[in-house]
Amino acid sequence: MEFAGGRLITALDGPIGWITFKQPERLNAVRRDMWDALPAAVASLAGESSVRGIVVRGAGHRAFVSGADIAEFETERNDSARNRTFTQAVTAATTTLVEVGLPVIAMINGFCIGGGMVIASACDIRICSDNARFAVPAGKLGLGYEIDNLARLQAIVGRGIAMEMLATARQFTAQEALQARFVNRIVAARELEQTVRDMVALISTTAPLSVAAAKLASRAADDPSLNEDAQGAIDRCFDSADFREGRAAFRDRRAPRFTCA
Repeated sequence: MEFAGGRLITALDGPIGWITFKQPERLNAVRRDMWDALPAAVASLAGESSVRGIVVRGAGHRAFVSGADIAEFETERNDSARNRTFTQAVTAATTTLVEVGLPVIAMINGFCIGGGMVIASACDIRICSDNARFAVPAGKLGLGYEIDNLARLQAIVGRGIAMEMLATARQFTAQEALQARFVNRIVAARELEQTVRDMVALISTTAPLSVAAAKLASRAADDPSLNEDAQGAIDRCFDSADFREGRAAFRDRRAPRFTCA
């Protein structure tokens, strides 16, 4: 499916639901309509029973997402009032990635800058190529980095690294991102897609209810208001047919056949 005039594309590929930011002539910079469309794009994949993982990527080989489309700043973010409206769209988009009950993987090739860091931070797993570069250049533009975006980044890399990224606006290498624990692993660019495919294939061998409960419990660890929902998801696992199937498969020494029931 195409969203935002074809600049945001979803595709089904076995257990993978792809989300592609497609504006390669601008290094996949994110326009306002792309932020607005992201919740619908995620929902379209989450509703497919075959999808076991959502993978977010950028079109081409030069960038994951290079940031917000600066061309829109004069109309969309030229004062605090307009920025508040713009930020609401960004928050709605990233919240969808955080809250969807599927693991979301950022497949990062090339530049992951500004808005790219916002999107990647909202994903559960980040795998990058060895040529990836990461930066938060808000200081070079004179804009303020939003609270929820900083909180998410800081929760991953810690306050010191987050502040270094913001205060210096410099680009971090893939190795530095790994050392900061922003990415799970680095692979050669030619191996990036297959590595992601292999990870989703491995996820596909596990029980969907267990994975969804784990994601919700992980969020609850940072937000106690979610404890009741997380416990309910855990209880559902123990009352499920999949739990009975998992026990039977272990007893019979065979691969389990989970049905998300």
